[in-house]
Amino acid sequence: MGIRLLLILLTLWALYIIVRGYIRRSRKPSVKKDNKVTANMVQCKFCGTYLPEPEALQHNGEFFCSKEHLIRQESSK
Repeated sequence: MGIRLLLILLTLWALYIIVRGYIRRSRKPSVKKDNKVTANMVQCKFCGTYLPEPEALQHNGEFFCSKEHLIRQESSK
């Protein structure tokens, strides 16, 4: 009787471990929310490179990735 009870408990414990592992794998990983502020991405009018809006130079409603591209665009008009 004692060995039979021990085998039943071991079987239940093994099933518990298997089910717990399956449930953990099937869950989506939790995403940590950072306190970072996201910025809109804008495209340089001259070369087409995308960059965060705060890093871009803006002139007449158009965005540029560098001062050189702003000058080149203005001189090509």
